[in-house]
Parts: sequence; C-alpha cells; structure tokens
Amino acid sequence: MDKSEANKIKNIKIINVWVVKQFKNEYNPVHYHDGQISGVGYLKIPINMNQNKMVKNKKIKTNGTIDFINGQKNFLSKSIYNLNPKVGDLLIFPNYLMHTAYPFNEEGERRSFSFNVKIDFKK
Repeated sequence: MDKSEANKIKNIKIINVWVVKQFKNEYNPVHYHDGQISGVGYLKIPINMNQNKMVKNKKIKTNGTIDFINGQKNFLSKSIYNLNPKVGDLLIFPNYLMHTAYPFNEEGERRSFSFNVKIDFKK
C-alpha cells in the first residue's frame, strides 16, 4: 500500500477474534481467513515444542511450527515459509495467505489468538 492508498482508509475494523487451544498431536489444516488482514499471536507454547525431534532416525523439522504457503516454487523463490513460534510473537499477514499449524509431540498446550481485520476505503 502506498501513501496515497493509506490516505484513503476510512475505517479499520476487527471483524472477529478467537482463541485456539491445542494439545499434543493436534494441528490446524491448511486454510485462509476472511477480511483483508489476519494475524496470530502466541500466548503459550509447550516446553521443548520447537525442538526438532528424531523419529525413526528421521529429523522432524515441523514439530509445532507454522507454515505460510503462497504460489509455487520458482527460481530464487520459495513458496513455503516455515516459522517456529515463540511466546509473544505476533504474526500479521494478508487474509488470502494460506497457512497451517503442524502438530507437536510434547505434553502441554499451545495457545494462540487469531483475528481478522477489514479495511474500508473512502470512495
């Protein structure tokens, strides 16, 4: 958004907010959101959740991580961005950006909040 578009903002409205509580082996499948801007904030993470684990001699790099998915793999470009969330992280992204939260194999709770924002522009 350039400066001229920012000057045309009439209203910014949070259209919904919710809390997600997940426990061992739970996950959130690939999805996208309503509105125009979405976000997720992390309130609680199990101890050691973000540690890569060895399962059957294979390193698991997605233990509790979040992936943002866009487009296809191209030269000098990745289509998937993987992130290890930490308590206090606030991630803001366009509503159409597909994403998924992977399951984790630790005891404990991953608690986050999510929200969607709608922006109205002046005519």
